[in-house]
Amino acid sequence: MTSATTIPPAQAQVPSAVRDAIARLQMEYVHVIDNDQLERWPLLFTEKCLYQIIPRAEHEQGRRIGVWFCVGRGMLEDRVSSIREVNVYEPHVYRHVIGPTEILEHKDGVFHAQTSYIVVRTMHDGEMSLFSAGRYVDEIVMEGAAAQLRKRVVVTDSWRYDTLVAIPI
Repeated sequence: MTSATTIPPAQAQVPSAVRDAIARLQMEYVHVIDNDQLERWPLLFTEKCLYQIIPRAEHEQGRRIGVWFCVGRGMLEDRVSSIREVNVYEPHVYRHVIGPTEILEHKDGVFHAQTSYIVVRTMHDGEMSLFSAGRYVDEIVMEGAAAQLRKRVVVTDSWRYDTLVAIPI
């Protein structure tokens, strides 16, 4: 029987500097979204990357296409440009709350990890609601001392969305 305080084997083998870099990446990810600094969001990803938002049921069935599906940093940059210049949606902001990142595996320079999240959405009139809850399923690589996302799959616990997902989760 394992104790609740036992560190998973993959996590225990990760140097503290790498764990700190991954924690900084997770923190910066939510802050650039929550503070409307979306132009910085694509820079958290490697040039060749994948970003996807998909409901849990679809993810568990191995389906690839969800609410968002972006391949490559260029698509992420296009998405930000679209948010700023083209999309029409009711003004709102997100506030993320994330749990600690669990590193599940480290193989061939890639850290496989998951992080639970919730997002509270605040509308322009002040109404707040729980917009999304789920987990980030990530592939993270180190670029020097900084961690970058090679793949982020946002697995939402619900398949329902109150409105079009206009900005990243």
